[in-house]
Amino acid sequence: MSAAAVPLAGCSVSNVPDDPMASRLAAFHVRDPGAGYVDSGYRRKILRVSRDPVLMALRDTLLKGVDCHEISKIPVQDGQITLPTFYGDNAGWRQAVKPFWAIERAVAKLASANLVAPDRRFADCLISVLLKWARRDAMMDFTFENKNKQAWFQIEATLFTMALALSAVRRDVPHRSADLEFIDDWLVRTAYNHYAIKGGEGGTCCNNHFYRRALYATIIGVMAQDDFLFRQGVKAVLTALDGALSDGALPLEMARGDRAAHYQNYALNYLVPIAQIIERQGYPVWNMSFGGSSLHALIAFNNSVLMNPETVLQHANTQEIYLDYLEDDQYFAWFEIYLSKFRSAFMETWAARRRPLFNRTLGGNLTAFFYRDLHAEQRLAAAGSQSAPP
Repeated sequence: MSAAAVPLAGCSVSNVPDDPMASRLAAFHVRDPGAGYVDSGYRRKILRVSRDPVLMALRDTLLKGVDCHEISKIPVQDGQITLPTFYGDNAGWRQAVKPFWAIERAVAKLASANLVAPDRRFADCLISVLLKWARRDAMMDFTFENKNKQAWFQIEATLFTMALALSAVRRDVPHRSADLEFIDDWLVRTAYNHYAIKGGEGGTCCNNHFYRRALYATIIGVMAQDDFLFRQGVKAVLTALDGALSDGALPLEMARGDRAAHYQNYALNYLVPIAQIIERQGYPVWNMSFGGSSLHALIAFNNSVLMNPETVLQHANTQEIYLDYLEDDQYFAWFEIYLSKFRSAFMETWAARRRPLFNRTLGGNLTAFFYRDLHAEQRLAAAGSQSAPP
């Protein structure tokens, strides 16, 4: 099946059958298309005045920047995209995703470097790179089959990577307004084309892949002022809360057996950034509850699993627990978002051993974007800064 053949007009793109929350979703609208994912202006000030060893070292690293000429050589994915499956042919999959991972790393590094650069050359480079992909109408044509959804999975990741990075720099490039409009139009069309597919068999309609699709929909919806896309993020959060068990476990992630622990954390890897975007639009998402649960409960369960992985055995039908993910720091970059708002001694200790935390698919260096330096904030406040923490 070619995804480009999916009709957009009149199609249903709801990922949750018999959605009971339409009236609640109707209350959510894009309020500030420029707010995006993070307050880059404020973070730039923090990084400039910070004396925190972590941020000082990170500032020096980011100043090294990236080579825009080399990035321009990454091949645009504008043909029919078909990928080997992750579990069926892992070696083939790793080879095939190289250009996707390359562009993801590139835009994430550009967005991060833009925070510390004395000019806006990295932001300009990011816009030029995305404009090239937009002009080629990239990622619009891909193979989707119930037995092989890998191209569909990959495109969702590349979409939210690009969109998050773009949202972090767009206020720095007002002189590229025409290019931004062109890119936004491409992102919206690509998002609708991809989101029109519900997922088929295997739970991908509603598990972490729903949250991944909702992440690109949310941030693209904000930038393009598309309320339908923006509301998919709210819908993802409410759906996760409604389906959560009393202790905060997500049943569809617990159903992954030996990988249940990994997928509970993996789901939060996308739900938490979605919450960040919604909050940036002025909605108290962290106070929301649905079905008797909250995002705090989902995170508390994840913390209990990290403390004792056998916690998942009460829900997951398995005798073994996959723990390799604990050694991959990218899976815990989302901690920085949560810790920028709430205190958790456990999460702080966990993150402190791993900083700086970078996740190419979450827009860049999340320590640079969110790690709080209270002393720097106090100095900015004393100097009369009008900005507020993101």
